[in-house]
Amino acid sequence: MNLPTSTLLTCLFALFCFSPARSETVVYVSEGGDKRIAIFSLNEAEETLTRIGEVELNGGPGCLALGKNRKFLHAAVRTTGEFATLEISPKSGKLKVASTAPASGSAAYVYPDRTGQWLLAAYYREGLVSVSKITNGAVKDEPLWVLDIGPKAHCIQTDPANRFAFCPHPMDLNCVDLFRFDASSGKLTLNTPPIFEAPENQGPRHIQFHPNGKWAYLVNEQGKSVTFCHYDSDKGTLKAQQTLSTHPPDWNPSWGSCADIEITSDGRFLYASNRGHESIAGFSLDEETGNMTSLGQTPTEKIPRSFNLMPGEKYLVAAGQGESRLALYRRNPDNGELTHLQTIPCGKSPAWVLGYQLDDN
Repeated sequence: MNLPTSTLLTCLFALFCFSPARSETVVYVSEGGDKRIAIFSLNEAEETLTRIGEVELNGGPGCLALGKNRKFLHAAVRTTGEFATLEISPKSGKLKVASTAPASGSAAYVYPDRTGQWLLAAYYREGLVSVSKITNGAVKDEPLWVLDIGPKAHCIQTDPANRFAFCPHPMDLNCVDLFRFDASSGKLTLNTPPIFEAPENQGPRHIQFHPNGKWAYLVNEQGKSVTFCHYDSDKGTLKAQQTLSTHPPDWNPSWGSCADIEITSDGRFLYASNRGHESIAGFSLDEETGNMTSLGQTPTEKIPRSFNLMPGEKYLVAAGQGESRLALYRRNPDNGELTHLQTIPCGKSPAWVLGYQLDDN
């Protein structure tokens, strides 16, 4: 049957205008209990998450980190003591294992340095930090540098200039290790002084730097709080300025613990996850002083170990380890408010959430 040209054009126009919008973002979730990384599509037009795939690993994955060139994803495979590098399809977000390499144990945190040449890792159980070489986007060999720094090393990041590195310790040590970082060799050496002593009984777990490079913020596991620090970029040292609770005033301070922390790219808002209170705490950040003001708490899933601001920061996705569910929120960029949109099931023990912007070119 031959259709008139006008009818054909009308049909093509309708198909173009009313076909479901292509998702611009995928969400990777470490499903540690199922030994896989799940892939979800975030459809911003419909404001929904949909599972679209998964990739199996040798063991249970934990922390995920995007490589500098955005072509590879690094995963700590905790139960086998490995690093996995996965190649990302820029059009679909699908994953393919590119390499596996020995780690120095069960890495709680992995972090590619700002050159993309080195993968830094922190080991909670073993009390270590390590540095592995990244070659053509992938980790293929055992770590070049390993330092024994004491129990419960929970995170490691470099500063914005990539000259220094920082490793928080919750629990007994209650400090942040301070390192000098040589980006040409990947070598870490303790700074002078070698530690930042956190405020009493706080237990720093993760660190994030403000976009201005002058401030750093620590989420405190035991203190159920966030500590704001001035950062001396010449010396690589921290100085505490303010600590605020992530809980409402009537919350029993002996219950729960904090887990994760993120700062928006405009530097105006900070979010932290509360395990036990089962919420995401929000703070506004003063653009002149860096001081925090609490915005309250948004209820979320049970044991929110990890959450992530999606690319563009219009949405936030949180993973509840307790009941293996994901929660999607819309974020108001003007006041930082989170609005719950959807809750869906995922695999066992989701340990990490990471959003990825698809390539439309």
